Amino acid sequence: MLAEHRQYLLPGGKGYHLDVKVIPTGFLEVEIMEEHDKFLAEFEELSFQSNGKKTELVCRDHVGGECVRWQVDLANDDARELAKLIELAEDEFELLMRDL
Repeated sequence: MLAEHRQYLLPGGKGYHLDVKVIPTGFLEVEIMEEHDKFLAEFEELSFQSNGKKTELVCRDHVGGECVRWQVDLANDDARELAKLIELAEDEFELLMRDL
């Protein structure tokens, strides 16, 4: 059970890079590298909202809550890849827990 790392170029023309770590125990670490902004969220706090050519990754205080803790824009393809990585991490963790 290993964490998956990815780097994405943020849309918007600034050339900022997003470093993402998907941790199979249910956490996502995100850093906007050029600004040294770091964020942490549980998978349940995350949602993806498609908005034209980009997708917003949104972290809320509670599942389905109104208060947004942080959000970043991703290219649609990058958001799909990240969503798949989160899904695979959840499946891997569930399988591990069943085996114990």
